[in-house]
This record gives sequence, structure tokens and C-alpha cells, in this order.
Amino acid sequence: MRLIAMALLLTSATAFANTEGRSDISYSMAGLEIGFKWASAELAGSDSNKQVIGFQIGGSAVFDVAQNFAIKSGLFYNERPFESTYASGTKSTGKITYFDIPLFVMFKFEESAGVYLGPSLSIKMANDSSPGGLTNIKGMVVPLTIGGQFKFAPNMGVNIYFEAVSGELAAGVENSRAVGANIMMTFD
Repeated sequence: MRLIAMALLLTSATAFANTEGRSDISYSMAGLEIGFKWASAELAGSDSNKQVIGFQIGGSAVFDVAQNFAIKSGLFYNERPFESTYASGTKSTGKITYFDIPLFVMFKFEESAGVYLGPSLSIKMANDSSPGGLTNIKGMVVPLTIGGQFKFAPNMGVNIYFEAVSGELAAGVENSRAVGANIMMTFD
């Protein structure tokens, strides 16, 4: 939480800094993102954990705060599914969906491409699991993400990333990880 608060403070201070009466902040790669991710989580007592396909959709923008450095943020609907098998042959499947607000620091090696790293604030929306239900579901988690994005056409691009949530999502469900790819439709 302290990391998020410090990043917000730094972003706010940089965004409103003026040099000779003009603002130094601009944005790029604003648009919609839609894609899939291969996600897994560790379930307590399971013998194997399988990757399951999840879905992500939302909007993002890259705010340039200095030469070659930017902040990537937005709002996303994000699924974190899981599937595990126990020694008895029983399978357990589930999915927890979140609204994610990323706050990534990006190094841009050109105007339409860069790599990024940072946390997201993920707020729980819904959950589903079988057999039974999930208990003690965390209302908020903070995944750490590393990725890269670039535009390959004037209004199209791709965002590829790896995310990890350390700790529990719910009782017995922990250490969620995912690799994903989103298609971007940009408006700049």
C-alpha cells in the first residue's frame, strides 16, 4: 500500500510540475485492450495445478512524465481462474474476477513502444468455484506485473505481460500467476 501511495504522490507531483508556464505531461497509446491470459494458482493439498485461460478487457493510457519514462494506468476487468487435481482424482476449479487499476512505471525506447513494471490495485467483483465455494476471499490484492507493449500499426498494438499475486486470494488459494497478451486499439 505504501508503494502505491508513493507512486501516486510522485505521479501527481510530476503531472502538475510546470516549466516556463507549460505542463510537461502528455499521453500516448490511449485505447482499449482485450485479450487472454494463461493463469494458475496453488490450491492447498492439491497434487497438481493446471493453467486455465482467463479473460481481460479494459482501457489504458501511457502518461509521459520525462524523456523515455512514463506511467501506464487504466481500468480493467480481469479474471484469475484456477484448476487443481487432488490425489483422490477430484478436480477443483474456480475463478475470481477483479477490477484492476494498474500503476506501472514504463521505460519507452521509442514513442510507440516500451517495457513496464509495477503493481495494480485489484478489487474483487465476483467469484465462482466447484466443488463447494471459496471462503475468506480477499477483497483487494496487489499483483506485480512486468510487460511490454508496442504499436505495430497507427491504431493497433499488442501488450504482453507476466503477473504474480503473492499470498492468498482466498482460503487455500494462493500465489496466482499469469502470462497474457492483449490486442490494443489506440486512439492517438
